[in-house]
Amino acid sequence: MHDDRLYDEKELEKSWLLSYSDLITLLFVIVIIIAATYTSNIQAQREEAKKEAVQQQEAMEQVHESLDLLNLQKLELQREVHQLEARQKALMGTEEGEGTTESPSLPKPPAGIADTGERDMDTVRTQLSSALSELNLDYEETEEGLRIRLPESILFTSGSAELQDQGKQVVGTIAGVLQRYGHMVRIEGYTDDVPIKRSSFKSNWELSSGRAIAVMREMVDGYSIPATRFTVAGLGENKPLVDNSNDENRARNRRVEVIILADKE
Repeated sequence: MHDDRLYDEKELEKSWLLSYSDLITLLFVIVIIIAATYTSNIQAQREEAKKEAVQQQEAMEQVHESLDLLNLQKLELQREVHQLEARQKALMGTEEGEGTTESPSLPKPPAGIADTGERDMDTVRTQLSSALSELNLDYEETEEGLRIRLPESILFTSGSAELQDQGKQVVGTIAGVLQRYGHMVRIEGYTDDVPIKRSSFKSNWELSSGRAIAVMREMVDGYSIPATRFTVAGLGENKPLVDNSNDENRARNRRVEVIILADKE
């Protein structure tokens, strides 16, 4: 016959092992829950950090776009002020002429001597023709002055308004001629009709404006040409050279035009 007390003692010895294993299992489950919660919090923090970074990037892009638009408005105001000052001087000269009893005729330039402005434009045309021919670029003579067409391919990458090294070289060639003369300059940016997709600019109009400003800024900052000599315009997909029916035509329409006017500052 077995001793019941001996059996109870053995069962008691086994019972604490079961309780210990239950405790270990419970602690393990708790550790897993804590680890899962911590991992979830880290993932949420990472997602939040990514959202904040995207928001900051968008905010910075908006600031840059606003600065470009403000610079454009500043240049337009400077041009208007310049025109108003010129009109004021003209009116003052007219009033002085009316105040005299006799209106003396304006002196005529000596025979055989051409107008200085025309001579300067001829010199600008000659120097630009020589410089642009080395870059395989051409210009067009219009009633306003000399129009130089610069294709996107040598100035910018797709969707960007940051001048490439080759673009800086071309702009520098033109600026080197403009430094020696005081002619007013109008810079116009153009794009094709494909809507903006992957760019910091929201529309073709803003992209074309940013590119025109970039060309002007290179001339002003890099070659110390006064900003008051420039007028900048962004025309987007308006006024294309050719229809946007194929890739080749769209490439021709993506351009920046520099118009050297006959008027001087």
